[in-house]
Amino acid sequence: MQQHNGYIGVLSAELQRYIMEEMSLPELMIFGSTRKENKDGITDYIAARRQRMFQRFAINVNDLNALLNRTGSVVSGSCALSLVQAEREAIIPKDMDIYTTEKFEPEVLDHLKNKEGYECIKEKVKKTDYDNTAISRVHKLVREEQQVDVITTHWTCALAPILQFHSTAVMNYVTARSIICLYPRWTATNKSFIHPQMYLENRTHLHTLYGLRKYQRRGFLLSTNPFHLGDHICEGGQGFKKKGGYCPHALRSTIDEEVLAWDFGPMQTLGQTTIACQEMQIMAWCLGGHECKEGDKDKTISYMLVSA
Repeated sequence: MQQHNGYIGVLSAELQRYIMEEMSLPELMIFGSTRKENKDGITDYIAARRQRMFQRFAINVNDLNALLNRTGSVVSGSCALSLVQAEREAIIPKDMDIYTTEKFEPEVLDHLKNKEGYECIKEKVKKTDYDNTAISRVHKLVREEQQVDVITTHWTCALAPILQFHSTAVMNYVTARSIICLYPRWTATNKSFIHPQMYLENRTHLHTLYGLRKYQRRGFLLSTNPFHLGDHICEGGQGFKKKGGYCPHALRSTIDEEVLAWDFGPMQTLGQTTIACQEMQIMAWCLGGHECKEGDKDKTISYMLVSA
C-alpha cells in the first residue's frame, strides 16, 4: 500500500489531470519535487498548457518559440499570468503581448506578418499614451479574431516595461525556455501590490485605472500597503539589514531566490551538444514607495537596472 505513496501515476488519467488543473504553478513545482515520476508528468502537463496557449495565437508554435529564443523577446500580460494560475481558475487571454527591443522589432513584426498572417492595424503608438516610460511604441496586429500586441522598448532588455507594470499581478513573463513569476507568493494567491510609481510619480490615469479595475474584477486583492497582502521582512536583526523580497524597498533581480522559474529545458540539441541561444539579460529593480514599517526609510525611489 505504501510503495506508491505520493505517486500520481497510480491514478487514472482523468484524476491526474483534475488534480493538476487545481494547482497553481508554484504548487505544481512543489508537487513535482516529491518524486521523479511526478516531475515527469507535471513537465508534460505544463508544456501542454503552454502549447495550447500559444496555439490560440500562432499557427506554428515551434517557430514562435524559435523567434523568442533568437530575439530575447518574451510573452507577458494575461498569457503569462494564466500559466502561473491554476488552470481551472485561470483567465482566458483575449490577446497576446510580445515584448521586444528596438533591435529586434523588425524581425518580430516580419515574422507575425509574413509567417503568421497578421495585419498591423495601428502602428507606433506614442509612449506618452502610456504610464510606462520604458515603452517606446506599440504595434497592434490582428488576424481574424486574434490579436497580438508587439510592445517595443528602447532599453536593451525586453523585460524593462514589465518591471514598470501597474501592479505585481502582471510581473510575469514567458521566454522561449521558461515561465517566470517575479512575485509568486502574491500572484498565486490572487494578491497584487500596486506599483508606487503609479501614485508617487503621477502616472495614474484612465488607462491605468482600467487595468487595475480589470484585475480586481478577476478576483485580485489590490493594495498599496504590502502588509495588507501578508507579512514580509523589512529589517534584519542585530544591526544587519536584509530586506525580504516582498518589501517594496528591497533591491530585487530577475534571478534572485524570490523569483519562481519553471525551465522547459534547452531549445535544441545537436547530438549531445546544446545549441547556443539568446541569453536573457539580468535586470534589477526596486519598487520603492513610502515606508512600510516604522523606522524604515520614509520613501524610496523606484528604479531599475540592466546588466551589461
